[in-house]
Amino acid sequence: MLGDSHSLPLLREILYGYRRFSELATLTGAPRSLLTSRLRKLESAGVIARRRYSERPPRDEYVLTDAGYDLVPVLLALKVWGERHTGEHHQPTAVFRHRCGAELHPVVVCEACGDEVRPGEFEVSGGTHPPILRP
Repeated sequence: MLGDSHSLPLLREILYGYRRFSELATLTGAPRSLLTSRLRKLESAGVIARRRYSERPPRDEYVLTDAGYDLVPVLLALKVWGERHTGEHHQPTAVFRHRCGAELHPVVVCEACGDEVRPGEFEVSGGTHPPILRP
């Protein structure tokens, strides 16, 4: 569902505050039929919800659910990655500020000790994946 074309851009725009169908169609460039399909999939997955904002004519907007808000760190990390590695790093697409006023730069931290998690400083155990064999 998140790997579908236009799903992540849709979530990004909803996070940025664009919640109406017409706004999402313009910002993502998705054809209306594709946009409708993606919104329905995200809604069925519990990532977004529709909320009525007009009775006459009936109009809905899309908002993130708790599951959608749990994707915010992922969306922020993808934004940073895109700016660093796609040649678009000369100008940030959006600047986020934390409630303290500082510019927000997302990092992954260990919940137990609070240290930033860096490559090579963690291991994978359990699950169904086979162990990594290193030469």
